Amino acid sequence: MKDKYFKFLIVGIILILSVFLDQWSKFWAEDNLASPHIPDHVVTLNVPDSTAEPMSFEAFIQARYPKNSEDTNKHIVANAMRDNKRLMPQDEVKPGDKIDLRYVSLTVIDGYYDYQYARNPGAAFSFLAKQSDQFRSIFFGITGILAIIFILVFIGHSSWKKQKPLIIALACVLGGAAGNIIDRARLSYVIDFISWHIGDKYYWPTFNIADVFVTCGVVFLILDLLIHKEKKAVTEGKGEKENTAADVQCKLQGKYQKVLVADADTADKTESKPSDDTADKAESKPSEDTADKAESKPSDDTADKAESKPSEDKADAGKSDAGK
Repeated sequence: MKDKYFKFLIVGIILILSVFLDQWSKFWAEDNLASPHIPDHVVTLNVPDSTAEPMSFEAFIQARYPKNSEDTNKHIVANAMRDNKRLMPQDEVKPGDKIDLRYVSLTVIDGYYDYQYARNPGAAFSFLAKQSDQFRSIFFGITGILAIIFILVFIGHSSWKKQKPLIIALACVLGGAAGNIIDRARLSYVIDFISWHIGDKYYWPTFNIADVFVTCGVVFLILDLLIHKEKKAVTEGKGEKENTAADVQCKLQGKYQKVLVADADTADKTESKPSDDTADKAESKPSEDTADKAESKPSDDTADKAESKPSEDKADAGKSDAGK
């Protein structure tokens, strides 16, 4: 339960921070930036009382925006008015003057990074920009609310312990979407002011802080998916290696058991062979004795007969002589 509350606490902090930075930066852009393509929006510049002496308007603009290039400041001077009259570069300005600037651009990195005022009535890349304000407000209001509900439900079913990067990424997307929805509800358009470009040829579409949070959230989501995919692949690889090792171990154990069984059989045969020979001898000995007896008996009888026959013949001869 504590993890659930902590999860929504983190989401709430990211949401509040993103909306605050987005709305604060847009108010700053409205007060300090202007574009000649939006004639109903001007920046009113007050000449401070600290100005020591009158100076030319061109010199004043150069001192006011020292980081801008000379061409950018000339463009600012060319779109300036005082008391509904156009100011010339050589005109003098004095403390207390109010000057309306119809173009103001601030250079951050010369040739690459500027702050330029723009209004986007549509979505990304001016989607539905040509539709009516009422249609855009209804369409983007409904889709924005549905997106926020979907993100909140998804976060509610996510685990803070297991899915921290995912929840943080979704919170960034939620904060960015909320910032742009506030713009559409308040102004019926979104204020963009960050301009990235390479020289004067290649320009990335102007964006704002809310877009930065949405982009960062999407990038975090992609990285989280890739990291989980790699972890899953590594886990599966480890599982396959473990299974392979287990299979090898089982095979080795099987072979080892077969060897043990074979050795046991050999030992049994070795132990049983003498007894078998003894049994054979025991069985063959009587038969041999019987054979010997069988062979010797007739010879003994023959010998006896041979010995007794001459004596009997002699006895018979003696008897016949006595009769005579």
